Amino acid sequence: MIKDLLFRNVSLKILSFFFAVSLWLFVNLKATAENTLHIPVRWENLPSFLAITNEVNDSVRVRVAGPRRILSNLEAKRLPVTLDLSDGKVGLSNYQINEKMIDLPPGLTATVLPPDTIQFKFEVAVTKGVEVRPRFRGNPAEGYVIEGAEVLPKRVEIVGAQSELQEIVRVDTERIDVTERRESFETKVRIALDQPHAWPSTGQGEVKVRVTIAEETVQKLLKQIPLKVENARGPVRLEPPRIDVILEGTAGKIDSLRPDQIAASIVLPKEGPLPDSLPVRIQLTVDGIRAKSSPEQVGVKVLPPKDSE
Repeated sequence: MIKDLLFRNVSLKILSFFFAVSLWLFVNLKATAENTLHIPVRWENLPSFLAITNEVNDSVRVRVAGPRRILSNLEAKRLPVTLDLSDGKVGLSNYQINEKMIDLPPGLTATVLPPDTIQFKFEVAVTKGVEVRPRFRGNPAEGYVIEGAEVLPKRVEIVGAQSELQEIVRVDTERIDVTERRESFETKVRIALDQPHAWPSTGQGEVKVRVTIAEETVQKLLKQIPLKVENARGPVRLEPPRIDVILEGTAGKIDSLRPDQIAASIVLPKEGPLPDSLPVRIQLTVDGIRAKSSPEQVGVKVLPPKDSE
């Protein structure tokens, strides 16, 4: 029974099937549609003596119409409009976009929607040499600091609109990460320009920076250090007999300094009269530590024999 139903009027069923397929193809192949696309706008051949100093629209609205099957596969990014700026002059210039500038597949038509012009503001472009200043991000490891940074080259040339470059005296680098650093290092880094219409000259967009990382310098005060007298020809009195010593150096070296590695003394002349005061001499047996006495000079007074008994 079912077999009879399937094969009854086979010719008519086949004819109906082909008719339906043909109708579907006809409708879909002939169907038209339209869509509004944002076509990207590019430009080229800008004269080297000019700079663009305004915000430029980088797309234009275009209504595209044609067969649906072609339109459905159309991508705006593949249809860029290119403007030739070789005739640019100082001031405002308008460039009109028209349908002939859009390269569409056959069967499609385009209508450029307003605004259909791209405006450029051209200014004179100049070149200027400026100093480069390094910038950093983060902090070295605890107890360490950035002791210095050498930029090579120290100056670079930048190019841009004259109105923007006249105020620039230096440029910064992109930030150099020094987080948890304990040793000096060297790195290459790009120039960072905040001005929208300025850029590094060709081949000068990158510099080398040598960063010196060193242990942090600290100070320590040693109080009431006794003074020794050298070349004494008799009894003398020092005023004051004890001084304070200010040490400056890395924390590690200062903390490891022992009392027997520091001495404070007054050196008397071997002959001739004694001056009223003499400088204090600080002697250290550890390198890398600076020392200064307070006061830096002490009074010297010769005592009579009875005062020395």
